[in-house]
Amino acid sequence: MRSLLIILSFVYSLNSFAWFNVQANCWLNGGTNAVCEACNNTYQPLYCEMQVQGVTNASYWFDGFQNGYVYSGQCIRGVVYANNPYVDPLVNARAVVRCRF
Repeated sequence: MRSLLIILSFVYSLNSFAWFNVQANCWLNGGTNAVCEACNNTYQPLYCEMQVQGVTNASYWFDGFQNGYVYSGQCIRGVVYANNPYVDPLVNARAVVRCRF
């Protein structure tokens, strides 16, 4: 029983440290939307979760979520839109991307 508990705790610890952060590049398109992109530069497919956040001039936050498999040389892309870009445009965007093999 004790060896089973040790094996299960070891497997759980490997799974909990499998996630790593990937750098995302974001750009604004005239204040109407923000696009963030993260690419897979490894030789293995990755499963990634991306959370995109955009903030408007009046400090309202918009969130977007994207997940899926990203194959070698491919990119994952997330977009957030402003509700009324002429009155309250987007002024900044960021993305948090976590991936695992």
